[in-house]
Amino acid sequence: MPESEETTVRRAQAGDRDAFRCLFERYQNQVYGYVRRMVSEENLAADLAQDAFVRAYEALPRLKAPGAFRGWLFQIAANRVRDHWKRPCRDALSLDAPAAETGGELAVPDPGPGPERLAVREQMRTSVAEALAKLPPERREVVVLHHLNGLDVRTIAAMLGVPEGTVKSRLGRARADLRQLLAEWMEE
Repeated sequence: MPESEETTVRRAQAGDRDAFRCLFERYQNQVYGYVRRMVSEENLAADLAQDAFVRAYEALPRLKAPGAFRGWLFQIAANRVRDHWKRPCRDALSLDAPAAETGGELAVPDPGPGPERLAVREQMRTSVAEALAKLPPERREVVVLHHLNGLDVRTIAAMLGVPEGTVKSRLGRARADLRQLLAEWMEE
């Protein structure tokens, strides 16, 4: 029977490198996928994701709630992204990372085979990525964390240090912005 994540975290906190390696392998694609969707450069995303894991490893002994590891790890990754955004030259959002590297693609319904439909699908994907890139960083962040990384509102709120209502508000505003930015696609 596989051990619980909390047990693995506790072993890693006690200095078991194999336990931390298990946690790394479990979350590396998800963390990289989140960061890759938040910055445009592939190498930069890899560096920020790696730095998030290094910081998590260093801070792991101080984690008080081993059962909250996933949200805590994503909080570290989100902080790395925010630190990058504070630099004078910010990168735009990118959803171009391959699914194998990001833990999953943006969910766009499969229109079926055929070059014309595949071209439409790619154009839709590009339009969604461009629309997301136009969102203010606070709204983009909650959309990526919630819809593309599957984190719940409570976890995102804890990560960002804001009330759950703030996360819901940002999600609502982001969805409204996206509806407006993607209006022509919605009409078709």
